[in-house]
Amino acid sequence: MRMPFLVAAVDRALQGAPARGDALVVGLSGGADSVALTDALASLRRRRGFRLVAAHLDHGLRPGSADDAAFCHAFCEALGVPLHGGTAPVRVRALREKGGLEQAARRERYSFLRRVKDDEGAALIAVAHTQDDQAETLLLRLLRGAGATGLAGMRPRSGDLLRPLLGVSRAEVLEHLGERGLVWREDPTNADTQHLRNRVRHELIPYLEQRFNPRVSEALARTAALLADEAGHMATQAEALLARIATRDGAALVLDRQALGAAPAAVARAALRLALQRKGGLDAVDQGHVERVLGLARARAPSGRRLALPGGREASFTHHKLRLDRLPTPPAKAVSSSRTRP
Repeated sequence: MRMPFLVAAVDRALQGAPARGDALVVGLSGGADSVALTDALASLRRRRGFRLVAAHLDHGLRPGSADDAAFCHAFCEALGVPLHGGTAPVRVRALREKGGLEQAARRERYSFLRRVKDDEGAALIAVAHTQDDQAETLLLRLLRGAGATGLAGMRPRSGDLLRPLLGVSRAEVLEHLGERGLVWREDPTNADTQHLRNRVRHELIPYLEQRFNPRVSEALARTAALLADEAGHMATQAEALLARIATRDGAALVLDRQALGAAPAAVARAALRLALQRKGGLDAVDQGHVERVLGLARARAPSGRRLALPGGREASFTHHKLRLDRLPTPPAKAVSSSRTRP
């Protein structure tokens, strides 16, 4: 019997992972994309010999979130797929980290998925990003002024994450759901154009489709895939450069300024991004931060010059070295006390 289109696309995307006998965790929000992915994986699990486990996190950000969780439980029960459910204090995290709700929700979601992965002894997590998500990501990063690595967007596999629907359009997802008679939950915040991604989805991409290219999402996703190949080659060169010029000094990463400045600009940028990733990650780090650090390294910034970076880090410069470290902790202020005499 011939596989449905979407199931066949997921089958090709798995490429032998997970192995027979392994567990695979799938992130299930209850939305159309994740329902279609869970359904496709459930239909492949016996033939491919893996064990499927679903995970749903209730972010508690809107009144209908408990109904989403109930829907996911009922859907998984019908498929015979075990489900891990959880809740997360997203608003508390956003306040603590002084960031946006969307960023806090994303961090909570991936932390939860990895806890489920560890609990189940799984090696991989499948998430339901589609070709349309890839096109939106490329446009969002282009609007911010990203380089080739950022414009490469999401990868079909990144560490422990699999994206089996990355070559599938949202229209094809909806077609699969219709053919299978499956329902899903709509998140009303996805229609809120106050969020930039939603404006790209509901305003910019339709405009580009109508005025320039009716298959613009497919074209943008293809561009991202080409850039991913080039970014992979650049990452190899960056790894080699960093291996030659970087040393550890306690918790700090120390780079040879002259060698960094002498490297081709593209390789130097990639190496510096890699160094920042190793020293605290790339959250909130944009191309501007990389260019400022690299510019100071090449301009022979005076010894003692310091530049604050996102994530409580700094770049500091001596005559020959660039040091990436945590911001120094300010000295505690002395607290005076007075005693009231009777």
